[in-house]
Amino acid sequence: MIPGPAGNLEAMIDDSNEGSWVIFCHPHPLYGGSMFDAVLDTVEKAVAPLNLSTLRFNFRGVGSSDGEHDHGDGEVNDLVSVVEWLRQAKSPSAVSVAGYSFGSVVASRGVANCNTVSPVVLIAPPTSSMTLANDLMVPVRVIVGDADPFVDLPKLRQWQQHQHDAKIVTIPGADHFFGDQHQALQSATSAIFSEAPRL
Repeated sequence: MIPGPAGNLEAMIDDSNEGSWVIFCHPHPLYGGSMFDAVLDTVEKAVAPLNLSTLRFNFRGVGSSDGEHDHGDGEVNDLVSVVEWLRQAKSPSAVSVAGYSFGSVVASRGVANCNTVSPVVLIAPPTSSMTLANDLMVPVRVIVGDADPFVDLPKLRQWQQHQHDAKIVTIPGADHFFGDQHQALQSATSAIFSEAPRL
C-alpha cells in the first residue's frame, strides 16, 4: 500500500531493476478499469527487457484502494502522491509515467505537477470526451489506433502543436482496446522507451 490523499492506494511493484522507473495509470474505474488491465499488461511486457522497474497502482475507490472515484480530479492527486512516494522510498534515477485511456488524461495532468517526470506516454487518450493537460514541458509520446472512436485525431494533432516535445504514433487498424494489435502496441511502446533520453 502507498499512502495517498484519500487513504492508502493498492499497488503492485516490480523493483528487480535499479535506477529508472515507470508508473502505470489504469483506464476508467467506472467501466471496470484497474491496474490489472490487459493493455497495461502489454505495455509492461514492452518495458520488461529494458531494465526498468515498474509500479502499477489502483486509483482511489478501485480494488483495495481507499476513497471514492473523483472523476479525474482526485486521481491526479493520487498520481502525484505515488510519484512522491517513489522518489522517497526508492530514490529512482528517473521516473516516467504511462497512462491508458482515462489513465492517460490523469497522467498528462499529473505530470504537469511533477516537473522532473520524463517522458510521459499517453495510450489511447479519449480526446473525444476528455481534455488533456496543455503546455507540457516534458517529452510526450502518444500511441493511438487509427480506428479508435474515442480518439479525435484532428483534435489530438492540434493539441500536439501546443506541447514542448510531443510525438504521435499511429497503429493502423487498432481500436481503443487494441484488439488483435497488442503486438504492435508492445513494439511501439518498446521503441518509445528505448529512445527516451532520461531512461
